[in-house]
Amino acid sequence: MKPKKHISDGVKKNQSLRKALQILEGMTKITTPARLQDIAKSLKIPQSTVLRFINTFIDFGYIGQDPNNACYYLTLKLADLGSKARGNFPFQSSLTKYVKEVAAAFDESASLCIEQNMQMIYIATEEGSGRMLQTLYRIGHIAPMHATGVGKLHLLNYSDEKLLELEKVRGFPQYTFNTITNLNSLKKELASIRKQDYALDNEECEEGVRCIAVPVKNYENRVVAGISISAPVVRLDKKKTDDIIRFLKNISIRASREMGWEE
Repeated sequence: MKPKKHISDGVKKNQSLRKALQILEGMTKITTPARLQDIAKSLKIPQSTVLRFINTFIDFGYIGQDPNNACYYLTLKLADLGSKARGNFPFQSSLTKYVKEVAAAFDESASLCIEQNMQMIYIATEEGSGRMLQTLYRIGHIAPMHATGVGKLHLLNYSDEKLLELEKVRGFPQYTFNTITNLNSLKKELASIRKQDYALDNEECEEGVRCIAVPVKNYENRVVAGISISAPVVRLDKKKTDDIIRFLKNISIRASREMGWEE
């Protein structure tokens, strides 16, 4: 995986640190303890170089070595580091910039949503210039999962048993003539969403309003948030919808990479 470009590209970088991270990330793709020569071959780095860095990682507790076969493996210290990083990650502020970008690109209202207690919570919204929908979701607004694009995206995380629990706890109330109100229809919809990697709210939560949503995925390939754009149906013809979907899919990839997701 190539490092991403950023604003400090003109600044001189530490090549030793780059090599160390390359080795550490490369070892995450080796699923079993491995010999030095196998690690070096996999990373296409000389054994002497790999050994030098591995010994340093051993000193800091990130790599261990099996005394019986001399194979190297990553320790759980990395998992602990990741857990602490996740706890400190500025989730909302990091993703809000994408919401602003979507709203500015199409001059429509955009939102960032997460799941809480089998419902969707709007944690960031941005209005298009002069395009505010009077009933549009505000920060803290709660919406159903089965009738919103962002909600359906989060339902991709659900097992069949969890979907049955959703039906029991929340039900599938009908809000408009287009609302999905039964589990079989919802499962068919989720199967399509999984293939296309975006979801629609086609006047399912509010008459006259259509939403297009894309997922933000984490390092486990789970949906952790949804970014959506909302507009009156009359402003979303097929050409504009296709343009929005292409744009949102790019946003989805960029935002997901911030969450540790890899293609």
